[in-house]
Amino acid sequence: MKGAGERTRSLKSRKKSNQQPASQIQESTLKSKSRQRKHQGQSLTACSVKCSMVEGGTETETEPSQALNEREAVSSVRKSGTKSEKYVGAHLSIQGGIWKAVSHSVEIGGRALGLFLRSPRSWRARPLEEKAAERFRLCCKEYDFPARFILPHSPYVMNLGSPKPDVYEKSRTMLVEELQCCRQLGLTLYNMHPGAGIDATSVDECLNRIADGINYAHGLVEGVTVVLENMSCQGTTIGGKFEELRGIIDRVQDKSRIGVCLDTCHAFAAGYDLSKKEGLQKMLNEFSSVVGLHYLKAVHVNDSKGALGCHLDRHENIGRGHIGLEGFRHIMNEPRFNDLPMILETPYSPVHGDPREEIELLYSFYKGKGNT
Repeated sequence: MKGAGERTRSLKSRKKSNQQPASQIQESTLKSKSRQRKHQGQSLTACSVKCSMVEGGTETETEPSQALNEREAVSSVRKSGTKSEKYVGAHLSIQGGIWKAVSHSVEIGGRALGLFLRSPRSWRARPLEEKAAERFRLCCKEYDFPARFILPHSPYVMNLGSPKPDVYEKSRTMLVEELQCCRQLGLTLYNMHPGAGIDATSVDECLNRIADGINYAHGLVEGVTVVLENMSCQGTTIGGKFEELRGIIDRVQDKSRIGVCLDTCHAFAAGYDLSKKEGLQKMLNEFSSVVGLHYLKAVHVNDSKGALGCHLDRHENIGRGHIGLEGFRHIMNEPRFNDLPMILETPYSPVHGDPREEIELLYSFYKGKGNT
């Protein structure tokens, strides 16, 4: 995941992305569906608890009488039999209050959620206020949003693979703080980029440092699974090869609290041809053999601006990159992705300005239970 300003979903307008014709066949239908469903999110508000906002120091309030209407609105979004095995959502902004990411996800038809717990480009973070954490937990309960489908993402500055003592120590401390925040929010998963070394650093040295940092955090914070993200093999980053992810897992002491998130853009950039069904099968078979499917905890669903094997981490909207619509049709119908959070991290574009359109597009590919 790269470029928080582009990939963090918010209601503010952003810079336009270059358009490619791959998904134009879907545009009219998606826009029409989006307009028809626009009213669906307008009745959804934050949960009925007074609380100070995480950012900005102001206070907002929702009347208790709205809670019933919210639950009724949510039931029509989240309990559709056509989506019973796939849990697609988007990475969303926490601006205005961390709990708002939950209600926003429900508003756009998301059944999974990615989010940052702090600024992704800063070492500093204000402590999460308990009132905000309480409101987040209540929103998850009100909206029937299980913790296993919410995947916080590590800040970009975190680097447990760094040989620089100051960077490593700050990264280790940050991981502890982030896992503590997850506990406060009632969350059980935490996604992180493994890290990167420098040219003179061996892979084994990086693997040792990363695992040591995870073991340290595990020793201080209980109940949260660290989810390693596969990378694109760019530069000295760790995690582009499944053997590297397995190497970290082997060094982690508590195997019950370690897992992997597969990013489709990163996998494609690393050389797995996910534009074809056989390429997807090859990747998952290799993952099963090297890492183990029981470690697969989540999927990041992104198209790739870069060509196959380019080693570049450049996300693109679904169908507008080199994986293409047919590739995501196979991804959405892959049973090994059932019952996992599948989270979009794609950039803003004029066509896909609202993530509900890409969520709708992905579900239109799904041929599972109840979907004809």
